[in-house]
Amino acid sequence: MRKRKKKSSRNSDPKAEKKPTSDPSLMTEDKMLVWKVSKIDVDGRWGWNNITCPDFLKNIWEKMREFEKKKWSEILGGDNYQNHMIDVSKIVKDAQDRLKELGHDDQEKLVSLRLTNRQRLWAIHIRGEAFLLWWDPNHEIRPSPKKHT
Repeated sequence: MRKRKKKSSRNSDPKAEKKPTSDPSLMTEDKMLVWKVSKIDVDGRWGWNNITCPDFLKNIWEKMREFEKKKWSEILGGDNYQNHMIDVSKIVKDAQDRLKELGHDDQEKLVSLRLTNRQRLWAIHIRGEAFLLWWDPNHEIRPSPKKHT
């Protein structure tokens, strides 16, 4: 009868330092923005049912096309303070309540994208994809502390 060899484990040394690995698909800085509409709010205060066709074509569609040509690092990075991730705790209570109604209260941050001086698109950012959520024509969801914005 032959003796079995003891199997060696890859990490036989318990003191060996473990190096964390990351999934490159989770890194979004160098990914181009991709729009998704499956989470869009149609009926709420900032719902897309409030948009007229001329509003969409004049103020939204062209800006969305511009965003699609950029990487997330260009949209949110550098000196560009017009577009940013915002903690849900810092948006108005009505918006927080609406997130809960929509079942998105698991989100810690939302992305705010500037369309015009006052208008914003709000989205949920997941792995480089922007799940459209709201159209905020009057900058109400996260009012600016600066005057005239």
